[in-house]
Amino acid sequence: MRASYLFCLLLVEVTSAAIRFTLISMKNDNRLIIIGADGFIGSSITSYFRQSGWNIHATVFNRPPSEEEFTLDITSPEDFNSLPRGIPLINTAGLPDQSAPASLMRKVQVGGMKNLVNWALKANCPHLIQLSSISVYGNATVGIGRTEAATLRRGWNPITAPLPYGRTKARAEALLEKSGIPFSAPRLPAVYGPGDSFFSGQIRRLLKNSGRPLPPGGKKPVSIIAVDQVGPLMESILNYGPMNAALNAVGAHIPWKTILEAYAESWDLPLRFDTRNRIRDYLNFADPGRQMAAYYAAFGADFPDDKLRETLGWQPCGDWRRYICEAAAEVN
Repeated sequence: MRASYLFCLLLVEVTSAAIRFTLISMKNDNRLIIIGADGFIGSSITSYFRQSGWNIHATVFNRPPSEEEFTLDITSPEDFNSLPRGIPLINTAGLPDQSAPASLMRKVQVGGMKNLVNWALKANCPHLIQLSSISVYGNATVGIGRTEAATLRRGWNPITAPLPYGRTKARAEALLEKSGIPFSAPRLPAVYGPGDSFFSGQIRRLLKNSGRPLPPGGKKPVSIIAVDQVGPLMESILNYGPMNAALNAVGAHIPWKTILEAYAESWDLPLRFDTRNRIRDYLNFADPGRQMAAYYAAFGADFPDDKLRETLGWQPCGDWRRYICEAAAEVN
């Protein structure tokens, strides 16, 4: 029995070493596929890898392709046939518009993952990195200390029914895990930076809401990551090899009130907080910024990423305040 156990351990070590050797060779070859290179995060990491000397096969959907790109609709299985085989892939494609119909979210994020997995199996993809999201925790995206081990990934239930974005992200993760493809799935919190369409924009509208006081509280931490930190994180994951896990990946953990103060200072806007909680703010689906602020102020949104940092030896670089200034400069 012990001999069999030792043989299994040896087999795992040899297999891991082979995968790492293959990935090192791939890195030296500088070839990488990035799906969704026309998106907010995708365009940022594509620029990062190109500047770092990688040979990028980039796909776009929302604009015409340039000379170094080609069009790919993740919901169309045939479009994957044009992808090169046998090299690592980063999937940034998704549907960031959380007001989109649930059926479209399922088509893009669940159906798209099925198409990607089917192609990756046939193409011998050595490492598939899926940009996941802390939204997979469903209603548990608010609160403190939301570690991977202590927080369940949420599928459909009556509480998550109004949260199709998180449900579909969770289903995509589960499909990838069951596929047998070597993978990594960093779960990103709110991503901000020049060009972000949600986080900074919602805060701008929140602060300019005709002087209406902000929801009270804000001492609890909120996890955020600057878009400029995502590229170096992706490279660290590629250099390490498949983690075969979905792990929180955070740039900074900052009290919500401190984040608001930094944005207000960048825009030279006043801050005025309410003296009491207003239940209507928690139910204000018509104003996502106000609703987000109410929950963050009361409960925080903290996702420790110690496991990922220990695994990769990765530490995010840069000052979060500088990144907020850069994000604020492009939001009117």
